[in-house]
Amino acid sequence: MIKTRHSFVIFCVLISVFWGHTQNETDSLLVDSKESTHVKFQNHFYEALRQKTLENYSKSIEELLDCKSLDATESVVFHELGTNYFKLKQYDNAEYNFQKAIAIDGDNFWYKESLYHLYVDQNRFADAILAIAPLLSRHPDYKQDLVNLYLEAGRYLDALNVLDELDHNFGINAVRDSIRKDIYDRSGFEDKRIAHLKTRLQETPEDPSNFLNLIYAYSELNQKKNAFETAQAFLEKHPKSHLVHVALYKFYLDDKAYDKAIESMKIVTTSTVVSPSIKVKVLNDFMRFVAKFPAYEPALLDVTNTVSQNTPSRSDLEWAEYYYAQKVYPKAISSYTKALEFDPNNFTIIKNLALLYLETGQFELAATFTETQMELYPSQPFLYLVNGTANRQLDKIDLAIEYLTMGLDYSVDNTALQLDIYKQLSVAYAQQNNIEASEAFSKKAIALEQQQ
Repeated sequence: MIKTRHSFVIFCVLISVFWGHTQNETDSLLVDSKESTHVKFQNHFYEALRQKTLENYSKSIEELLDCKSLDATESVVFHELGTNYFKLKQYDNAEYNFQKAIAIDGDNFWYKESLYHLYVDQNRFADAILAIAPLLSRHPDYKQDLVNLYLEAGRYLDALNVLDELDHNFGINAVRDSIRKDIYDRSGFEDKRIAHLKTRLQETPEDPSNFLNLIYAYSELNQKKNAFETAQAFLEKHPKSHLVHVALYKFYLDDKAYDKAIESMKIVTTSTVVSPSIKVKVLNDFMRFVAKFPAYEPALLDVTNTVSQNTPSRSDLEWAEYYYAQKVYPKAISSYTKALEFDPNNFTIIKNLALLYLETGQFELAATFTETQMELYPSQPFLYLVNGTANRQLDKIDLAIEYLTMGLDYSVDNTALQLDIYKQLSVAYAQQNNIEASEAFSKKAIALEQQQ
């Protein structure tokens, strides 16, 4: 009996040792399995990020799907899937995965922002409005985005309400004012536009632009009486302001109070505080007025002599066009030259100046000017046409033919220029006594004219 009991004890010990050893192996295998899964997950995830960086979005998606099969609880996997699908314009898949990421981690701001951008990209403005709601507390820029969404969705009153809130909290902003104007233009809420501008004027009458904006709004609605009364109030509040005359000259012209109109236009065009863009507009009106009433031309010439030599390029251009219309070619050339100094890449100015050199018989200048411009515009057939014409007038026939022929190569898609070049080549060859070539180009010109 003692021996049997002893054997039984030994058996129990062995079983215990074996069981303990087996349990340790099982636990160890579980740990190894978890570690192996985690390593695999990381490898696939980092590879997915690498492929996305390389813009291999489909390959990135494959790696992320492997991550998902290993662990479907990681929100970042779904967000990355959404991002890649978004890049591929697979909007349904992107939306599903963004929403899945948000469902797992509802506090993640970036997941919600990604969904918002997805809706905006598809012009799904109603969904974007809902998606942006959780983002609004993050930064005022999202409120600005909300305004644009309301505008695109046609919810104009909501857009105006948010603009009012932003103006109240952060002050007046030129960008928001531009959006507000767009809302009024689209919606036709003219009464609200006027009410807003009147409120703005009442709050800050010291700002001249508030008067001008209200005057302009009244004028657009053809409410001339209200516009003129506002202009008079402007003059009373700011008697020394040059800007008030930007409004007044129009009313004086309408009332045929020409002397007063001329005085206001002179104040504006010679002012040192009025912006160049406004001065150009008034200057254009001044020129149109003088074209109708030539008796007032001395007043315009007086302005010409008073305006600063550093007038803006647009102003010089308008002067040039005015003088050209009046056939005062030397002054037109001078103004075009000044305009070109301010805007050397304006091909319209280059073209007009080259033509003026031809018209005024300055052939040498026309040739050198166009040759210089060819360095900037080597494929502009117009320059070759003018250069060839100028050289022909200078009896440099070989040079004329050379430039005209080069211009022909660049005028394939411009039949009008092609026609002029054919004609000039015909004349040039005639001057060279090459009658056969002259007639050939003459026939080409006639054929091209018949096709038009």
